[in-house]
Amino acid sequence: MYVGIDSKESFEYSREAGYLQQVQEKRMVPELHRFGNHSHLSEDFIRQNWNKIPKNTAFICASDRLALGVERAIVRCGGKVPDEFGVTGFDGVFLNQVASPKITTIKQSIIQMGSACGETLLDKIQSGESQGSLVFEPKLSLGGTLRD
Repeated sequence: MYVGIDSKESFEYSREAGYLQQVQEKRMVPELHRFGNHSHLSEDFIRQNWNKIPKNTAFICASDRLALGVERAIVRCGGKVPDEFGVTGFDGVFLNQVASPKITTIKQSIIQMGSACGETLLDKIQSGESQGSLVFEPKLSLGGTLRD
């Protein structure tokens, strides 16, 4: 199940597209839900729909904030992470570390990205020319929310 951010941003479209591609390649039926990027919204959704969510559901969340709410709801409803439900997030900017168990997430190098953006901006100011685009490789940061 994909738990996405209700936003018209390219990063959200990319994350959702990645989920859809993987699900379709496995010939599974996608299930998408979108919320504002607040943990209480994803938590409320899980709690309200708890009786409809089968065990062994994996929640692919577009942010660690949404993943935190999903994990919290599962635990409060009596579910076990990762034995009965899996949860992944995206961002790796601290929230994954405060959850228990820690959330498995896709981590972005925020410092490297910020530095590169600053350099690109300075180059553009000096040259007046477009600097193109930059691509950064994300990294999987394993927590305790997925089974081995």
